[in-house]
Amino acid sequence: MKDTKIFLFFVALITCFTWIFYETIRYVDERDLTVSRENVSLENKIKHTIPDFFEVQSNDEDETELRILFKTVLQEDAEMFSIYLYRPELDEDPIIYNHASPMRPASMIKVFVLAKVMDDAHNQKLSLDEKVMIEDQNVVGGSGVVNNYDPSIPVSIRELAEVMITESDNTATNILIDKVGGLDAMNQYCVEHGYYDTKFNHKMMMQNRYSGSNSTSVIDLGTLFTRLYKYECVSLELDSLMIDFLTRLKDRECFPSALPDWKIAHKTGEIDELYDDGGIFYNDERGNFILVIMNDQYSSRSATIQRMRRIAKIIATNYMTRLK
Repeated sequence: MKDTKIFLFFVALITCFTWIFYETIRYVDERDLTVSRENVSLENKIKHTIPDFFEVQSNDEDETELRILFKTVLQEDAEMFSIYLYRPELDEDPIIYNHASPMRPASMIKVFVLAKVMDDAHNQKLSLDEKVMIEDQNVVGGSGVVNNYDPSIPVSIRELAEVMITESDNTATNILIDKVGGLDAMNQYCVEHGYYDTKFNHKMMMQNRYSGSNSTSVIDLGTLFTRLYKYECVSLELDSLMIDFLTRLKDRECFPSALPDWKIAHKTGEIDELYDDGGIFYNDERGNFILVIMNDQYSSRSATIQRMRRIAKIIATNYMTRLK
């Protein structure tokens, strides 16, 4: 009996210390989401290579500090990340961190399908109210809700476009790709609109050893989100509809978790060893910005999301106050 009491005492003690430890970590993490710009040592300026095809002008000390801060936050995974930051209310070019080459986008590529659908609707090639059938050839696994729909009941293009974004629905995406003309039509649209790093080689969940991966870049994604922000992607009405869909994305694990008081119109993407997030950040007091973070071959999912949250918080807290 005595041994049992001693054992239970130590279990309770260990449980208590474990709780204190994790609460301390949580407390520090919540308050260390920002890295103060005053702590940046300019003696440790980091030079990053930008491809010759994308000219980025200097943005005074902000750009230098941000590159240092990004490097500090991303730690050993820094070379696996690419970041696009644009503050449209300032007279500056986008800041591109690390590289701007094409990367695997996972579900972030769905924003280009959304833009193409709206562009076709604007040009009267299709109607958002048109209803289509859910065909077996487009039904795939992964995220989404359409697989639970009754296949005998047609679904509107508007609803498919909505759940493609809010639920990141793969089957809806595949149906819409077919509706706008297939992979070739998507690739033609991307080239015609200047998304030169974006390539559709397969529909969602249909990659094989012959198709190759889909690809895009932080520049293409940042450009699309910037056009949406300025209502220059398709039209005021349809751009507003796209922003509404993006604002209602149900995956709130990354950016919305870091900045719960901000309105964020964004899209995430996730597959093995990859988690991306990007979109438009709105705040009446601090100003608005566009941020896209892509990565590949990360060392830890939880660390990656934590670092991405921290970067969003850094920007919102330390680099937007002068926009008040």
